[in-house]
Amino acid sequence: MRLISSFILVCILTGLSLANTTTAAIESYLIKMFNYANAHNVKALEDMQGEIVSKKIGTIVTAYSLALYIASPEKYKNQYVDNFPVTYEGIMYDLYELIELKKFTPKFLYSIESIGLIAQDGNDKAIEKVLEGTIHSDGVVSDSFCDILTGLFHKQPQKTLKALSKLNAEQRSKEYSCFKLMDSEEFVILKEYIEKLKPATTLEKKVIQEIMQYHYCPNVI
Repeated sequence: MRLISSFILVCILTGLSLANTTTAAIESYLIKMFNYANAHNVKALEDMQGEIVSKKIGTIVTAYSLALYIASPEKYKNQYVDNFPVTYEGIMYDLYELIELKKFTPKFLYSIESIGLIAQDGNDKAIEKVLEGTIHSDGVVSDSFCDILTGLFHKQPQKTLKALSKLNAEQRSKEYSCFKLMDSEEFVILKEYIEKLKPATTLEKKVIQEIMQYHYCPNVI
């Protein structure tokens, strides 16, 4: 029994050591990548591609796409959108905790702001990524996605309506919770704007009806 217990302890300590090594290795890659990114050293980043791909670690792939985008936004915009995470872990751990909180980006929440700016330019996939981000985040990150979403109703109303219509009822409900961050006057103006949209499908019409029937009034007691 004592031998078995010792073996288990060794396995646990070995596992922790490997986990720590992995974390340390990831952070080492992040420091290196974002030093190149913020210096706009595209060549140095591109030279890392083979090594990054061989690692097959989601965190590093996400970070690499962001680093390339920082270094050369126009050249790597599509790759950044393609690899932007759509899970809670990818957004809140990879982007927020490992990158944003470590101040690797040019400014706080740069990664979230960037996907929003691309969405505002009409990139369909980026708009869908914003909606996914709203669902799979919380705290200040969720608030940031919500600000982007409400802005999309003004910048890309038809495309945003179309993207919302692809979500199920539960997912749409989470999107609508963003309206709680608006004051009552802003929300009334938004609803008047949305009411004028012309739905292309039955589902789009349903989305408009749902928003028009959403009665949350934050500044009304």
